[in-house]
Amino acid sequence: MEIGRALGYISEDDRWTNKLLLGAIFSVIPFVNFAVIGYSLQIARNVADEVERPLPEWDDFTKLLVDGLRLIGAYFVYLLPVFLALFCMMAAGVASMAYYENAAASSTTGDPFPAPLVAVYGLAMICFLPYSLLLYAVWPLFGIQVARTNRFAACFDFKEMVRLVRAQPVNYLLILAVLFGLYMAQVVVIIPALVVAIVIPCIGYILYMLVNGAAITLMVMVLGHMQGQFIRLDRAAPSAEVDLESGLV
Repeated sequence: MEIGRALGYISEDDRWTNKLLLGAIFSVIPFVNFAVIGYSLQIARNVADEVERPLPEWDDFTKLLVDGLRLIGAYFVYLLPVFLALFCMMAAGVASMAYYENAAASSTTGDPFPAPLVAVYGLAMICFLPYSLLLYAVWPLFGIQVARTNRFAACFDFKEMVRLVRAQPVNYLLILAVLFGLYMAQVVVIIPALVVAIVIPCIGYILYMLVNGAAITLMVMVLGHMQGQFIRLDRAAPSAEVDLESGLV
């Protein structure tokens, strides 16, 4: 896995600034920003096919948008337990406030807190954080699956996803490490931009949005390259069983 290559290949395209600017603009527009995720998948496909240069164009926007929707749709399905946990936590919080208000109104003291509420809130908290971390850990794998197969359902092919990680555990950990590093770098960039946005009315906010969008686009460009490397190495492995059939789900 060539991390340095993933970080430096972008500037080799003569029009990389234009493509980055388009990505920055698209990434701050609701719904349209899904195409930025699709752009990352197209980069992964190009790198897997050993076509690193030039960067993909934004002209086939519908395809990029559909790719992004596939990935976001799969992630949303996996997020349903998180939403359920949040709902349980909110319901337990509302119930606890109602309980204490009733206790105060009736001038009762010393009543034990209802055990079911404690259990619901505690269980939701216990499940929420580990599951959220797990989703972070498998996000790049979802992108690899969609880039390889063009299929939404590939994100639920657990057997194949386990095979991919077991075949390249170190490389996959490198992808996660770089993704986390890029996220932290994005935070470092965004905070100063936010300060500028506060000081300069209107223009500052636009600047902040563009800086944030550019940081997101750079992140997906690097991630896409590393995912492409991962796919290419998997194809080269003698035991790899790669499904290259394309289809819409």
